[in-house]
Amino acid sequence: MARRKSAPRARRASRRAIRPASKLSRRRSSPAKRHRSKTPRRGPRLRPRARPRAARRQTPQRVASPRKEIDLREFEGRWQAAWDDADVYVARADPARPKWYSTVPYPYMNGYQHLGFGTSFLRAEFQSRYRRMLGYNVLHPQGFHCTGLPILGAAKRIAEKEPKQWDILRKMGIADRDIPKFADPMHWIEVFPEATIQDLKGLGAAVDWTRSFITTPLNPPYDAFVRWQFHHLKDGDFVKIDKHPVIWCPKDQAPIGDHDRIEGEGETPIEYTLLKFPLADGRLLVAATIRPETVYGQTNLWIDPEAAYVVAKVGEERWILNEPATKKLSEQGRTVVVESTLRGAELVGMDAVAPAINRAIPVLPGSFIDQGLGTGIVTSVPSDAPDDFVALRDLQRNDALLARYNLDTERVRAIKPVPIIRAPGWGPLPGVEIVERLGIRDQTDREKLEAAKAEVYKTGFYRGVLNENCGPYAGMRVEVAKEEIRKELASKGQADGMYEPSGEVVCRCTTRAIVKVVDNQWFLAYGDPAWKAKVHEAIASMELHPEALRKWLDYVTDWLHDWPCTHHRGLGTILPWDSDWVIESLSDSTIYMAYYTIAHALQGGALRSQVPWAGRLDDRFFDYVFFGKGEARTLASRLGVDTKLIEDLRREFTYWYPVDLRNTGKDLVQNHMAFCLFNHTAIFPKEHWPRGYGVNGWVRFAGRKMSKSRGNTWFIREALRDWPADVIRLTVANAGDGLDDPNVDLDFAETAMDRLQDWVRFATAKHSTRREGHGIDSWYVRRSENRPQAECVRRFIEVQTKVLAPFTPHASEEIWHRTGGAGFVVDSPYPDANANEIDPRAEAAEVLLQSTLADIREILKVTGIAPKRIALYTAPSWKLSVHELARGLAAQEALSMNVLMEKALAQPGIRERAKEVAAYAKQVADELRHARVEDRDRFGSVDEFAMLRENAHFLSKELRVKVEVFRADDPHRWDPSKKGERAVPGRPAIYVE
Repeated sequence: MARRKSAPRARRASRRAIRPASKLSRRRSSPAKRHRSKTPRRGPRLRPRARPRAARRQTPQRVASPRKEIDLREFEGRWQAAWDDADVYVARADPARPKWYSTVPYPYMNGYQHLGFGTSFLRAEFQSRYRRMLGYNVLHPQGFHCTGLPILGAAKRIAEKEPKQWDILRKMGIADRDIPKFADPMHWIEVFPEATIQDLKGLGAAVDWTRSFITTPLNPPYDAFVRWQFHHLKDGDFVKIDKHPVIWCPKDQAPIGDHDRIEGEGETPIEYTLLKFPLADGRLLVAATIRPETVYGQTNLWIDPEAAYVVAKVGEERWILNEPATKKLSEQGRTVVVESTLRGAELVGMDAVAPAINRAIPVLPGSFIDQGLGTGIVTSVPSDAPDDFVALRDLQRNDALLARYNLDTERVRAIKPVPIIRAPGWGPLPGVEIVERLGIRDQTDREKLEAAKAEVYKTGFYRGVLNENCGPYAGMRVEVAKEEIRKELASKGQADGMYEPSGEVVCRCTTRAIVKVVDNQWFLAYGDPAWKAKVHEAIASMELHPEALRKWLDYVTDWLHDWPCTHHRGLGTILPWDSDWVIESLSDSTIYMAYYTIAHALQGGALRSQVPWAGRLDDRFFDYVFFGKGEARTLASRLGVDTKLIEDLRREFTYWYPVDLRNTGKDLVQNHMAFCLFNHTAIFPKEHWPRGYGVNGWVRFAGRKMSKSRGNTWFIREALRDWPADVIRLTVANAGDGLDDPNVDLDFAETAMDRLQDWVRFATAKHSTRREGHGIDSWYVRRSENRPQAECVRRFIEVQTKVLAPFTPHASEEIWHRTGGAGFVVDSPYPDANANEIDPRAEAAEVLLQSTLADIREILKVTGIAPKRIALYTAPSWKLSVHELARGLAAQEALSMNVLMEKALAQPGIRERAKEVAAYAKQVADELRHARVEDRDRFGSVDEFAMLRENAHFLSKELRVKVEVFRADDPHRWDPSKKGERAVPGRPAIYVE
């Protein structure tokens, strides 16, 4: 079936993010700061701004006037320093308190971090701050990933002065004079972890930095931890060695995992079937397909007449295919000798015998073939491949092209699709049917063709059955027949195999990847069914955000195959039992959440541990800390430390583990997040398996996915130059939830800036019961005639400040201290909803008052009347009685017209109104059947007449006209138009004069 060239990709030359300058550079700070924002960017700032010690401890000053300009940036350094000085976020085990342990995957240190990582980080950090205020003992650490090939490859490209790699660093703001330093891989490790710490601190990150670390052997205790992990995996027979296909970079001559790719995360090797088509001279045209089950529908072959092909000896056969395919086969253990070359045009018009159907089919010209995929030759099945049908139709209509290659016009035009699959909802020729249904014009209609191909394949493969044209396989399900047909063709010598990536993969060096079969490759046996069953068990026990993640994780678990876990080169831990191999970067980062629990002692406050005894760790240390095996005293003696230290580390682990929440972007679900579960179930007992995962979508900026490799980035440090930290945090919180892609909304940021400044101004002003402007609920201010109770305002400010604290910690801390709060607001108890402080009757009365006022205003708006007098009429007593009866029956789930009428007519004074009662009873019964319980119960809790009479003055003031209130059954009411007859409970009638 046809393999086509990919649609042209957007040029990467214009990789700068599209940023509305008016919003990105917007500041609400002092003139000096506004001026500074226009200065050219300098190189990375790796250390925090220096602050005089006295200034760091300075007590915030009260605002002298509520009109003072609010500079949100002023709060950031002050409170970040205060939190650091007080060790607010340093966490230690405390058995007397419940714990909350939250992490995000450590970011890769091949550059500054953009707001994509910042979003995943902040989503977990918001939750950590919230849990802290609920009284939890919270651990939220952060490490930095340096292992693998990306840093090594980027350093090499800098050394080679590759323009693209230099441009990447320039766009990060690194000066040309500093770029040559990045030819040393160690320089990346020295620069970017420290820079990321400062960026996260700039956001106000609530992180225990005493537990931070980098990976690679530069950090001996973490290196020992990875060795311990792999010893246990090998002991459990989870690590194996064999020939294994891996995604491979031909330029770097190395396997490339997901972290090493700029495109193609999650793509894995799949086996294509190579179909052999004998020519009259014995040479074989070789076509690659992933659908061998469709061979009974072959009508022709496609070859690109302008492409170069080779004749190559493969084993004892002479194959015709393109040169890239010969190189792929060579990398997969095949002996390939190229004998000669030829143009595709030389083959067009020949006949070749098709496998399975064993009849001659013509070779036709097809310029659409992707020469980087497969063999450059494609077999055509127009019955079930929309691409093939459209290409054949285009050729049959093109007299000039038929003449150019001297093709038999009648024979080509006589080619018809051969039905081979019966699928529900489709006729005998799905490929033809969908092309006609979607109105696909020709081969250039790529978007529709891709959609058509996906739709036909999904139904045909998973629900289709082969028909009578498929010989011995007639009646067999397609998904079963695929493997059976492939095996038969291979056994007859009519087919072979070759691996390709499941989708396009591009290495970070920009080379298109292939698949190589590596001898003696170590791999993690993720394909093991028994191991998968344990992972499914873990998934079933987890709390997942959103819940849709559960189905996805189960799918990924079933889909995963064995994973090559070692490279011959790169930064990382040497495989403990085979020093020729380095553990790859996704395999050394699966259970390090356990390392965080003891990292404070092993790191000694440094990213690269300088703790002498931590450089002597072996498996016995980790076995004791994580499993309780062995004796602390013996271990302490060997390491030269106090026994209590070793015992304390064991207590730290058992207190904090397992992790309660691990949040990340959805791109890591198919690798890191799944690997984490596999490795935990292999190494740890059930009680230490992860409890919760959270996943967010890919962050979009300027309408496109944010990505360093694609040039569409907004680095955290850029964002902090453009906006105050709390505004960034609010913008991230507002960006969206679940698996949908959140969008960085600069319009929201602008609004959030204004409102946060207004809130700080209001909250820190002096308030009294005097008349003044308020940032409080406008309805309440109007109801209190602009004189709200001072205690109410104080309580409102306190509660609102606490509620905002997880999102705007700097501004909230400033308000908290200026208003006399004790300690830090980030450690204060989160406000409780106190049911005793809720008066449902008062709230129902306010709702009724608001709705009545809104109804009056709508009448005035629609009629255009300049009112002289307004009258309100509350429902007559008989309607109140019927309504009360209906509510009672609804509460008992016994509401029906018959029962309601029976009970209503038994009430005194109602029978004589039987006709009116019947009409109203039907109306109220219909309303209450569809009403929410809380709305239904609200009716009757308010004495509408008394409430409206009491608030007639307020309504008169709001409407600037006299408002009077009457009962609808008051014989002395003023009611010139008899509006009172229309009044019902909850909706007073209104008359405007």
